[in-house]
Amino acid sequence: MHKIIPSQRIDMHIITPLCLIVSLFFMASAHAEQNLLQESFDITHKTQKMGQDSQQVVDKLAKQQQELLQQYQRLLRKTEYQKEYNQELLLLKEEQATSIVTLQQKIEDVKLTKQQLLPLLREMTKTLEQFIQLDLPFHKENRLMGINDLKKLLSRSSVTITEKFRRVMAFYQAENDYNYDLEAYRDNIILNSESRSEQILRVGRNALYMQTLDGQLSALWNKNTQDWQILNNNFNRPIQKAIRITEQKAAPSLLTLPYLTSLDHSSNELNKGE
Repeated sequence: MHKIIPSQRIDMHIITPLCLIVSLFFMASAHAEQNLLQESFDITHKTQKMGQDSQQVVDKLAKQQQELLQQYQRLLRKTEYQKEYNQELLLLKEEQATSIVTLQQKIEDVKLTKQQLLPLLREMTKTLEQFIQLDLPFHKENRLMGINDLKKLLSRSSVTITEKFRRVMAFYQAENDYNYDLEAYRDNIILNSESRSEQILRVGRNALYMQTLDGQLSALWNKNTQDWQILNNNFNRPIQKAIRITEQKAAPSLLTLPYLTSLDHSSNELNKGE
């Protein structure tokens, strides 16, 4: 049996705390390293986060820069458009200035024309009245009544000069149209000092014929004598047929009608019956 030395006991008692201290030291070191590693991870994460945030800021700034660039380009285009538009306005202004001068001159001309137009319209109406008096006596009463209406119209201050001009021109046009048409109608005439209602055939302004309702008597208006001139009976049927054609009661055909061709030999021409 061995005896335990007291010094060895002391050593055992010292070793145990030392081991504990060493273990604690290593544990503390490991913990410190873990904390340092965690801090490194945190710093890396924060750095990455900052990098991402910075990239977002950069992207945002780049986007804003692109938008500003596009706005700038649009402003440049608008500026060019505005310059062109201003140029167009200048040209338009010059044209309008020229037009204004031209219009002012025309207005002055119109004023002068209006002053001269009314006397001219009165003279035209008077000439037209004289013409109707000397013309073939078709619708003579109505035509002269139209002339009287024109005279009253020209004397009315409430009617514009434009309307007066239009009415006179319309009357002239109506008279002109009589040159180119045919007409058959009933009218009262004076034949042999007797008023009679007979059939009238007008061939433009070239000839005016009369025929009794029974078709047995025909006459031609003689401009020289200003009276009806009795025709040969041979013309009764052609004139009757011409009246029917004009009234669209018969088909168009070629007819032989008497015509006042010569002032000196009118009677002979009318009485031949050919």
